[in-house]
Amino acid sequence: MRRAPVTPLRRRSDCFQWDQKMPTVTRIAEQKRSPNRRNVFLDGAFAFGCNVNVVARFRLHEGMVLSPEQVQQIQLGEVKQECFDKAMGSLGSRLHSRSELYRKLMRREYGEAVVNAVLDDLARLGYVNDEQFAKTKAMSAAEHKHHGRRRAFMELRKAGVKGEVADKALDDVYDVHDSTAAARQLAEKQAPRLRKLEPMVARRRLVGMLQRRGFDYDSIKPVVDEVLGRGDAD
Repeated sequence: MRRAPVTPLRRRSDCFQWDQKMPTVTRIAEQKRSPNRRNVFLDGAFAFGCNVNVVARFRLHEGMVLSPEQVQQIQLGEVKQECFDKAMGSLGSRLHSRSELYRKLMRREYGEAVVNAVLDDLARLGYVNDEQFAKTKAMSAAEHKHHGRRRAFMELRKAGVKGEVADKALDDVYDVHDSTAAARQLAEKQAPRLRKLEPMVARRRLVGMLQRRGFDYDSIKPVVDEVLGRGDAD
């Protein structure tokens, strides 16, 4: 029985030359609908789109020969740039803690390594700073929202701020902020409605409202006595 001819195996050197073939950048063109993005062509064919910052970072130019590793790094750089841009968009609307940004970016599936690298870059640039975030949020809680320290602390922890960082910010703000005055201002707004109720009911509702705002008993008791008068019990 005659055997079919066997095709000779490709030589190892041939495989190496094919696997390691390095493409050449033949064209870099601006995208019509996105002036800040470029289409990159390798060996005459479209390969990928990327941000103009990625082109600059990797110094891409026509005639440049790229290794497979460089192509991977460029593609990773594009993902990081997109992640960075999304983070800056969020920061443009309001301040964020690092934890808040981490959660938002991870929902977009950039990957933990990329997200952490971007957050580190933002921290070095001063855009992400939990100490400053906590101080700003504490001031807003005390001066604009009229929240007590306890509620302000809970809000900071909810935003992912570490306990010691939150305490330091609250110390700086609430040591100079008159919590009793803030509680009094809130109580006086509610007083006309509350005075129509039975005295004990009015006191109970006012105490509950101030507690939900995060004021402690030392701030609440004198305010309730002042606004609604002394009662036999709280």
